[in-house]
Amino acid sequence: MSDIHVRQRNGILWLILDRHPRNMLTAAMLEQLSAALFKARNKPPRLIVLTGMGEEAFCAGLDLPDDAIAHNQALADTAHAIELALEALQAQGIPTVALIKGATWGAGCELAILCGTIFARDDTTLCLPVPGHSLFPRALTTALPALVGETETQHLLERSEPLNAADAMSLGLVHQILSPRRFLQDAEELLTMLISVA
Repeated sequence: MSDIHVRQRNGILWLILDRHPRNMLTAAMLEQLSAALFKARNKPPRLIVLTGMGEEAFCAGLDLPDDAIAHNQALADTAHAIELALEALQAQGIPTVALIKGATWGAGCELAILCGTIFARDDTTLCLPVPGHSLFPRALTTALPALVGETETQHLLERSEPLNAADAMSLGLVHQILSPRRFLQDAEELLTMLISVA
């Protein structure tokens, strides 16, 4: 059974991480995500949303050994393919949105940043990977500075401290905060608005 569900409705492609309990990424999930994004490049939707199942987390990082990134070239290649696919889709004018909640840590935080637009439930905690453990380096070298600026990027990388949704929004990292009570309803309204101007 796949740990990433692919759904398409009303012009929106939903990519849903679904690995209990906190949607931590495995090598197989990265391959599934890469394949789904590559397919989307060939038959583009109007908008792409990346989100996670459950209430605890969007994605709490990697479920792999600490040295997996440094010693697994196939893993690095798959991560790079995901970076390139997201960049290509965005270059085609297709909005990519991370709809996040709860734990959004490490590689999960990087993945959200790569989307370029982040809608967060108000209980979200974002935490960048510790130095030397980045799975998606373009998230930190290109996407993050584009969102918050070079100076703030350096501060965030040096501190490596968790950010709540309000602090992340004040920095420009999060674009909209949503209440838990109306999380999906409000998100779908925002996504409909995005489609109308895309």
